[in-house]
Amino acid sequence: MSCPALAARALGLALLLGACRTAPESAPAKAAEVHGQRGTLLLIGGGLDNDNRPIYSRLLQIAARSGTPRVAIITAATGDQEQEAIDKREALRVYAPDLEIHVLRREAPTEESLNVIEHATALLFTGGDQQRIAERYRPAGEETPELRAMRELLLRGGVIAGCSAGTAMMGEIMFHSGSSAHALGVDPEPRDASADSARSAPVFGPQLGQGLGFLPGVITDSHFFERDRVGRLVAALEVSGVPIGLGVGEDAAVEVDLETLTLRSVGVSDSLLVDARELERDGLNRRNLSAWLLSEGQRLVLREYLARAPHLWPWPMMPMTVHSTLQEIPVVEPGQNRQLASWRLFARASDPSAGVLILSLPGWMICASADRSGGVRFSLFVGSASSTDVPSSTP
Repeated sequence: MSCPALAARALGLALLLGACRTAPESAPAKAAEVHGQRGTLLLIGGGLDNDNRPIYSRLLQIAARSGTPRVAIITAATGDQEQEAIDKREALRVYAPDLEIHVLRREAPTEESLNVIEHATALLFTGGDQQRIAERYRPAGEETPELRAMRELLLRGGVIAGCSAGTAMMGEIMFHSGSSAHALGVDPEPRDASADSARSAPVFGPQLGQGLGFLPGVITDSHFFERDRVGRLVAALEVSGVPIGLGVGEDAAVEVDLETLTLRSVGVSDSLLVDARELERDGLNRRNLSAWLLSEGQRLVLREYLARAPHLWPWPMMPMTVHSTLQEIPVVEPGQNRQLASWRLFARASDPSAGVLILSLPGWMICASADRSGGVRFSLFVGSASSTDVPSSTP
């Protein structure tokens, strides 16, 4: 399908839904099973610079709540564990020169690991491959003594932080790998069956496994805007039945108070809460999703959010006429050193005056508009698309 046709279809669906569709009152929202516990999580989206004072300072503040802070750096996910341990140790010492720091590598024996975890007030999981974390601390779904000790640390009021892979493993369900396009069921670069190709056949659908389960009822993802991962997060929420996803941007963090289920954005970069309780499937398209952009200092009480009555008004929520603006979000803008197009889409769509915004990515597209509560309603459309062909407005 050409991009003009895809864009026209997206806008047509939006106008149709806005004009005549309401969700049936008998259709219940997906159950939200998010339970309060104790302790704090600090989900860091990756790309964490050593000079990111807000995030490191917040980690140390929480670590000091229950007494003298003692931090254990856990490098199970990382390839070069020695260098990563040096880097994180140096970064922490910038903000707390006398901090007691221990390092737990993949190979650390259980007795040593338990001794460190039981005396720590904070754990910091480094980035890399989250499957290594699960294989080390929850192999084949079995809880190790180390994982039980980590849960005890939370019950003592401690904090577990994770960067990149360390964020991806926080939920009961975690991503193994995969792009948004493949998770949504489309290959943006189809193989030529008539020619030899070294490229392996794509695996469609979200690639999921079992995480460590510190944040049940939520699927977490990292490098969220920079790698356009909203598509794979939506696909994962759909197949798992988990109602809420949390995508954390690079150099961003989300603090989670497990007792009150309060989310707080830390750092200058943003993150995105995705609500799939009313998700509807139309072929490979997914529609009727909600999102909330979490900016610096913003708080959201998840229990209160989930207790709200299901949205019974149509999408998009803002009034639309034949003069409504259909704007394309450029994939790259001058002066950027990261690809943040999906962040720009959700940031601009939060403004009710923005109209309908479209972002075309290889093989799929996001169509978004403001809702009445300060959030965003959006749909994902799958097909062949080129951002240069999207019309800027509709007659």
